[in-house]
Amino acid sequence: MEQRTTVNDGQRRWEHNSDTDLAGYLNLTLKTKLAGVAVEWMAGGLYRDKQRTNFYNNYTLRPSNPFAQYGIDFTDYNQIAWTIQNPLGSVASALNYDATEKTASGYLQFRTVDQPLEVTGGVRIEHTDQRYAMKFPIGEDNPTGSQIYTDVLPSLHFRYRPNEQTNWRLSYFRSLNRPGFFEIVPYRIVNEEYQERGNPSLKRAIADNVDLRYEFFPRPMEQFMVGLFYKHIQDPIEYTLQKDAIRGQDLYYGPGNFGNATNLGLEVDAIKYFRQWGVKGNYTYTNSSITTPKSKRIRNAQGDLETITVNQTRALYGQSAHVANLSLLYKDTEHGWDGQLAASYTGGRINTVSQFVDNDLYQKGFIQMDASAEKRLGHGFLLFAKANNLLNTPTEIFINNASSKNSDVPNQDLSGKTLIRRDFYQRSYVLGIRYKL
Repeated sequence: MEQRTTVNDGQRRWEHNSDTDLAGYLNLTLKTKLAGVAVEWMAGGLYRDKQRTNFYNNYTLRPSNPFAQYGIDFTDYNQIAWTIQNPLGSVASALNYDATEKTASGYLQFRTVDQPLEVTGGVRIEHTDQRYAMKFPIGEDNPTGSQIYTDVLPSLHFRYRPNEQTNWRLSYFRSLNRPGFFEIVPYRIVNEEYQERGNPSLKRAIADNVDLRYEFFPRPMEQFMVGLFYKHIQDPIEYTLQKDAIRGQDLYYGPGNFGNATNLGLEVDAIKYFRQWGVKGNYTYTNSSITTPKSKRIRNAQGDLETITVNQTRALYGQSAHVANLSLLYKDTEHGWDGQLAASYTGGRINTVSQFVDNDLYQKGFIQMDASAEKRLGHGFLLFAKANNLLNTPTEIFINNASSKNSDVPNQDLSGKTLIRRDFYQRSYVLGIRYKL
């Protein structure tokens, strides 16, 4: 029997956003002597106004001939004629919103300029005002909202320079990571398996950082660096699958703050040239840890299944234990050539945090390779070429399970893991010419 296929309704989405970023700076410097030591005093401020308008519309399309059959009336979907069922579209979406982020900050800093020890320290105060307004709220609890807070961010850096080629650095500084524009908008988007939601209660993350680093520069363009670092992160932002507080069986995906985290690690970076050819490599090891509450099903004394809450320690969302990069460099300044072949390895990491114990989704470790080359043509012209993802490396998401292998299931060849998603992005190439005035 010959099988013939008709066409169902379709959707056409229109999305547009505009961003405006206005900023003003003021910096002052004063050079003095303090107890016979030369000191530079710096003070200043910043005011920044960032605004975003996001617009979304959705049109429903229906085939002009709903009974058209593939192979008879058309052989390519571009041959289908459509009619618009909703000429004005459907703008009742959480993707229509206005958002602003206004930041005012001031700082006071000092720096000693005497060698071999240089000390830099100071404090920065930042005031943040983030706001949003949904243009067409469709049941969200908070169609408008704001977050206003002030942070004090101290820092202190020591640099010891025993000779022209060597630096020892020790530093402490506090930093912050603000939520993005859309993360605090209380939107709800229905996906195939669960909702995606924003979080108007999402807090900014504050990190206290301590770094110790040794630097050695044997020749121009060559270096060797090794460092230790420690970070304590308060309220890191993580993306999770969470349970609806009202509808206990409903899951939704969104950002949240679930505790405090620590990152402790080592990093090594080196560049070495042999005439025009060079090798660059770096490696970072990070021991990441956060403890968060999760649900667990157990059998109680009566033999019935019961859900309890326990604390589980895991790696921070999106943090790989191992990250490495290795590049082959070519630089011929005399003839205007500059090229690079780079390979990078990113170790396995949590892709989505689950509400259940031992149920997080992981991204498999992967290697990616890119290449680039530039040729200076003279008279301000530059010819360049880039090739990305040469290995066509996929993104693979899996969940750990107790079984050693999912036997007799296609594409399930990872021992102790169940593959739930594999995405390929293909290679991309860019060739162009640039002119610099």
